[in-house]
Amino acid sequence: MVSATDDLKWLKEIEKSIEDALWTSVIDEDYEKALTAYEKAKKDLEPIEIISGDVEREQKRLLSYCIMRINDALEYLERSEGSIERAEESLRLAEESEDLIQILRSKLAVGVTLLNTGKLPEAESHFTDIILQTQDEIENKDVIKIYGWTLIVRVNILLGKSLYNQAKELANQALGVLSSISNYAGLRTACSLLSRIYQNEGNIEKSKSYSERSEEYAQKAKEHRQ
Repeated sequence: MVSATDDLKWLKEIEKSIEDALWTSVIDEDYEKALTAYEKAKKDLEPIEIISGDVEREQKRLLSYCIMRINDALEYLERSEGSIERAEESLRLAEESEDLIQILRSKLAVGVTLLNTGKLPEAESHFTDIILQTQDEIENKDVIKIYGWTLIVRVNILLGKSLYNQAKELANQALGVLSSISNYAGLRTACSLLSRIYQNEGNIEKSKSYSERSEEYAQKAKEHRQ
């Protein structure tokens, strides 16, 4: 007879397969391969027999995470039809799992999906909610990372409005937040944005410096998977 412990162990193995596919795609940029891995993980997750509340919550957390990754891969492959529905399904499952980190991740993903489809006010409501929940966190690295990435999304919004001074201030804030947890992928993006801002200002030296830092962080992200 399968125990809850066995099921939770199996779920951990599925989660590892999702993470492995994610970081492999970061290195080789083969998003079709990653999508195949995510879809297999989703297929493996769906028929699991629920024998305890812990197993059910963990299954829903991973289904939420898996659907979020599927959405990301499809976005890279420019196959975004149905993206809002998938993002909302991911958030629904996250809320049912009662896992704070996955709820925040999914909420950010919904906001980004809405932003990508031109629904800025709806997207902003999600970003504001996330910031209110995460900005005072000083211990949980996952929560801090979500806060930092939400700031990065807002930098992009400000750049879209040509509000370069505000964008620079927020990008530097994101840089500080993500430096505190050594989130190299986030640091790469923050430096890339700062490079773009300084280039717009005509400060070629600073633009080049941040571009070089971005490349260094990109390599560290691949090496450390964070």
